[in-house]
Amino acid sequence: MKLALAELVAIGRPPEHPVAWVDERLIDWAEFRARVVNLSRALASRPEHDWLLACAEPFDFAVALFAVWHAGRRALLPPSLREGAIAELRDQADGILDHPATWPAASMEGLEPKPLDPARASLDLFTSGSGGQPKRITKSLAQLDTEVAILEQRWGDQDGGPVLATVPHHHIYGLLFRLLWPLAAGRPFDNQTCTAPEFLLARLEELGPGRVISSPSQLARMHELISLQSLAGRATRIFSSGGPLHAATARRFQTALGEAPLEIFGSTETGGIAWRIQDGETNDADKDAGATGAQPICASHAWTPFPEVAVSVSETGALTLISPFLPDTTPLVTEDAAELLADGRFRLLGRLDRIVKIEEKRLSLADMEARLAGHPWVREAALVVLVGRRQTLGALLVLSEDGRKILDAKGRAACAQALRRHLSRWFDAVLLPRQWRYHDALPYNERGKLAIVDLIRQFDTSRND
Repeated sequence: MKLALAELVAIGRPPEHPVAWVDERLIDWAEFRARVVNLSRALASRPEHDWLLACAEPFDFAVALFAVWHAGRRALLPPSLREGAIAELRDQADGILDHPATWPAASMEGLEPKPLDPARASLDLFTSGSGGQPKRITKSLAQLDTEVAILEQRWGDQDGGPVLATVPHHHIYGLLFRLLWPLAAGRPFDNQTCTAPEFLLARLEELGPGRVISSPSQLARMHELISLQSLAGRATRIFSSGGPLHAATARRFQTALGEAPLEIFGSTETGGIAWRIQDGETNDADKDAGATGAQPICASHAWTPFPEVAVSVSETGALTLISPFLPDTTPLVTEDAAELLADGRFRLLGRLDRIVKIEEKRLSLADMEARLAGHPWVREAALVVLVGRRQTLGALLVLSEDGRKILDAKGRAACAQALRRHLSRWFDAVLLPRQWRYHDALPYNERGKLAIVDLIRQFDTSRND
């Protein structure tokens, strides 16, 4: 039975109802609720109002989030658990909740928790802004609850079992699909993050058939490490989000399991917008879209908006939407270029800003360029996405006098390695530039702009430094 997130702790479930597998132990509802209540009482007795949730474990995060809400406090979620990312947000929070061993203990008895006010309880997330500074986005509990309710209405009864994940919980997709949706639906989740396909298969065999919350990059490589047929009867449904799933990957899963993964398109700002299951076929709507002489659009490339989300395309070609997952009914113009098809679906045509995705991780190129330019060895920096077997970053740098001395003394590889270490304070390893070039000046054109084509020309993608 689905419960509203606002009523989850107050109304609850039978004490023995399973919630999560943690360290090979199945934690029941009574223990989960007791932990939430005890921590909420402790937080309510303290002066800190804004709490940064830096919990590495999904179950700990779920406890901390609901405890903060029931204490009447504000929850903040960092964009990553990297040391630099957390350090930069410390001044925006009064306290930090990371490992349970450091959590404050309840110092008083309290009343039983009441249902939360969905309009007042909220979660602040931070995502890459196009200007290079993290953008703070507030999600009310009402918005989160609405999205969870729609997900359960559409896909709640089609398959059951536990929820397993290959993606972390500290972004909107992982938060919704591997934590909040299972908690609301009463579907137990696995605390382990199955980053290795072999581990995912072992967990499915141990816990029983269930849903898998994954991403395009992980699914693309899965067939190299396990037989996809071994997931048949074990993975009851595979969800994917964070970027488009390559058609070849979709076909492999369709062949092995009878259906490709269910892809969700959305963002931190918008919540879920649309979905698709690639089938590789072309239908009448796609033929109409190509009637003017353009190549027909394969059905697998088109997205179906959620019925609750109204989509359109602005005069500048930007995808525009009105959605119940937004704070109000004001139309939101996104930074995604799109083409609206005759049947109401849409096709994505790329980004209109400098936000990119590498391995499904959102990155502001301006942010990373600013981090590089802040290093004493670097005077100017420009980044460009290089497309090969997979997307990677190339960094073109103008070094300072100190940087030039280091380059001459230690060489290009050592210089690049040191700058990668510098960036690793804020960015995951998969986001770091793979190719590095050092020039006397950046290739500005006559208008003083850095054209992407000119940046790409600086790289020989057949070699790495």
